[in-house]
Amino acid sequence: MKRLFIVILTCFSLHSLAEEVSGLYSGLVPVADQSAESRQIGIRDALEQVLIKLTGNSNIIWASGLQSFLANPDRYVSSIGFSRLPDVALGLESDAELGLGLAVGFARQAIDQIIRQAQLPILPSNRPRLLVWIIRDDTDKGRGFINEHSPSGIDEGSSALDRFDQAMQVRGIPYVLPAYDLKDQLSLSVNEAWSLNADLIDNASKRYETDGWLALRFYVTSSGEVRGTWLSQIGGNRKLRNFHAASGQPFMSEAVDELVDNLAQSFTYIPQVNPDDLVVQVDGVVSFEDYTAVLAQFNKLELVESLKVSAVDGPEMTLSVTVEGDVDLLQSALVRSGKFQNESLQDSLYAGKLRFNWVGK
Repeated sequence: MKRLFIVILTCFSLHSLAEEVSGLYSGLVPVADQSAESRQIGIRDALEQVLIKLTGNSNIIWASGLQSFLANPDRYVSSIGFSRLPDVALGLESDAELGLGLAVGFARQAIDQIIRQAQLPILPSNRPRLLVWIIRDDTDKGRGFINEHSPSGIDEGSSALDRFDQAMQVRGIPYVLPAYDLKDQLSLSVNEAWSLNADLIDNASKRYETDGWLALRFYVTSSGEVRGTWLSQIGGNRKLRNFHAASGQPFMSEAVDELVDNLAQSFTYIPQVNPDDLVVQVDGVVSFEDYTAVLAQFNKLELVESLKVSAVDGPEMTLSVTVEGDVDLLQSALVRSGKFQNESLQDSLYAGKLRFNWVGK
């Protein structure tokens, strides 16, 4: 196989704390009541929610070729039931008071087939974990960091952190909050965070060993309008965006949607019609437990179409791997798992060969 692969070797650390995200094929959406009509609307909304989680694109429902699949969403349902919504209705502020939700699980094989037939992007379940700094400028209390110990109310008794958390759950993106201990206070002051001093935020974030960080600041005007900005750094790339919302309108879920849409562009791939075959050598496989663990790591990756053990020679096993995405995505996904150390040579990549040491003991 003659092909030039673009290899991303420096974006991810071996000690990256990417997480395997669960619940990607289920959705929980608000419904008006338990009628058949509300049930049908809820199934469609839940399917849209799942497709957004899986593709990393909040506008994916407008993709060409997808509408035919959305016309009869019942055929993809594997489980369904009514449930009470959390206090913050999945980031949908205007519907939070309804209280009733529809929990829908979809058949993974059927949804994967939709994505492939419609040639939609895929955001793998092994996703980057972010460190999140949230800062609010309050007219009465001044500027302050927001965390689970000091929530800052926005409206109807709900906190900004609650809304952020639910919005991130809807998009299937893992995150952690800073400890806000003495070390954080010495590394990054509230005013420095508010000014979005990227170098200082980056330095203060390094102790957490996440895949990247996000700083989100906002304030509420006298008229009730919310204005804010978020700055992110993922894999050394920084992005800055402003957001706002009129009085009484949702803002956190929309800000998170824009953030995740931008973030996902670096991690998604479009399934290929003709997948590429790679030869992957893994050294350090010294037991049957190692052998099965290596195969399990490959099998959990969505971009791996098929996998076959070609040879086992002492501690080295050779795999024939068919992938739907570029080799750089496979390589970075294995390294981000923290269980593979990359030993691939540049010349061998041109021939579709990868080499790793197994460090997942």
